[in-house]
Parts: sequence; structure tokens; C-alpha cells
Amino acid sequence: MTLDTRKFEVLRISILSHCNFACVYCAPKEKENFSPQLTHSHSLSPDQLDKNLNLLKPHLKIKEVHLTGGEPTLHKNLIELIQIVKYHSIQEIALTSNGHFNPDLLEEMVSSGLTRINFSLDSITQSIFERLSDRKIPVSHVLNQIKKAKQIGLKVKINTTVLRGLNDHEVLNILTWCGEEGIPIRFLEFMKMGPLQKEHPSYFYSAEEIRNQIRLKYHFQDYPTPQDSTAQYYITNEGYIFGMIANHTEPFCEGCNRLRMDSKGRIYGCLSDETSFVIPESFDEIQSTLHQAMLTKKNKFTGSELSMKYIGG
Repeated sequence: MTLDTRKFEVLRISILSHCNFACVYCAPKEKENFSPQLTHSHSLSPDQLDKNLNLLKPHLKIKEVHLTGGEPTLHKNLIELIQIVKYHSIQEIALTSNGHFNPDLLEEMVSSGLTRINFSLDSITQSIFERLSDRKIPVSHVLNQIKKAKQIGLKVKINTTVLRGLNDHEVLNILTWCGEEGIPIRFLEFMKMGPLQKEHPSYFYSAEEIRNQIRLKYHFQDYPTPQDSTAQYYITNEGYIFGMIANHTEPFCEGCNRLRMDSKGRIYGCLSDETSFVIPESFDEIQSTLHQAMLTKKNKFTGSELSMKYIGG
């Protein structure tokens, strides 16, 4: 697929830049001021979201809006933001969360139009969960949130970032838990982004190493994977579905159809490029801006100094 034929079809929006976790790969305390120009928190206003969708929709066939952060459930106007996206007739409305929020919010989000939720879950062992999130929160709370989300009819996926020496030994445990719950899990290679960019080689654990671990216990085969998916999916003989998001060793950049928006309303064409664009008012200028954003897309993931919480995962 070439840049000329590629289209933006998924809009990922970081609706706020702060979080209630301080995960080691995103916002470690010892490096909280690693990028001074980004230390101020921002939240996307409902008016700005509505305006930007009105400007973009004549130019893009948006099939999915994915709300991210930071931690999007901290946004005081989250329900209104979901309602605005639904008002614009977006069929798939997704959200990624660490699961640490009031359980009653799940029903509110579903009633407002949310169709899918992805939970970031890097460990199911309390001590490791605390170390990775830098929070003394019961991991059982997050696991119960995941179960409840599925029970009330949301499509649910789990995202697990695997880091060498921290949670690489938990791959089988997390896969087994998700499989028994009937929930697909995606294992992510640690991306060369944000505060640990220079230390990336020390923590990196490849998709092939993850698969080799899984082979110790499970037999698996390829599972149907959409062409524009960031993950390559597999299924075990037990019916457990898992995916690999391998930005570094098995890049999928050529099929990327994602446009990103930050909490200030600026758009980005690529995770590996810090260039951002203000959405202009005029029709022709928007076309030109989207073209420029598309030109920032890389053929291979190279990373960025931006933390994921500022541009949305």
C-alpha cells in the first residue's frame, strides 16, 4: 500500500494528557520532567471535539473513533465526548483504560454509545502490578472491571506491554486468565517512545520471544486478522485468541490507517513523527493539511520522544 492509496479511517484521540497511574514505560517518577514543554496537563473540550469532527468529516470516512489518554476516564466530560462522537454517526466508538475508575461508569459509557473497551493490563500479580503502575491498587479491582465490561455487552480486549525483567515471565499467566475469560489479548512489544527511549534495548522483549513462551504450553495457529489491524492474531487449540503488536520486529506501518488528535485538538499522522497540525477552517486547507499529515507516515516504526499519554496509544 502506497501513500497515494492510503486513507485515514481510524481517529485516535488523546482526550487528556494526565493519568492516575505512573507506569514505568510511560511516566516513571524519576523522569517525570523529561520533556518540560509537555509537563502541563490538557483536556480536550467537547466544543473542540465537535468542531474538529465537523471539519474532518467531509474529508474522511471515519469508521472508528478511539478515545485514549492519559487515562480517558478521568475526563470530567467523558460522557458528553462519547455522545458527541455518536452524534456524528461514528459506528465504532472505543476507549482504552487502565481500569481504575468507578464501576458505574461502564453502564454510563455504554448508554452514551461506547461499543468497545480495551484494558491495559500488564500483570495479574499484585506485587508486579504495583511495580509497573507505581500504584498500590488491588489488581483484583481491574480484573473485576474487565469481567463486568464483558458482562454488560461491551466488546473487550486486553493490551499487555511486555518488558524484559519486569513482566516477561507473566506471559503465560495472563494469556491463560484471558483465555479462560473468553477475552482476546494483544501482547505489545515495548515501543521506543517517551522517557525510556534511550533505555529501550534493556527492556525490549520481542514478539518471537513471546510466541516462544506460549509454545511451551499451547499449540496455536494463525487466526483471521483484518488487513488494517495493528495485531497479528493467533488461536490456541483451547480457543484462546491472542495477538502480537510488534512495531519493531514485525512492523505494520504500510497498512496504518490511523490519524491521531491530541488533547489540544492538533492532529498527527504518525506515532514516529512529532509533527502536529492545527486543523484549518477552509475546505481546501484541510485537504492540504491531511495530505501533509499523511506524508509524515513512516515505512518503519522509529519511535519518538513523545510519551504515549500525549499523543494517544
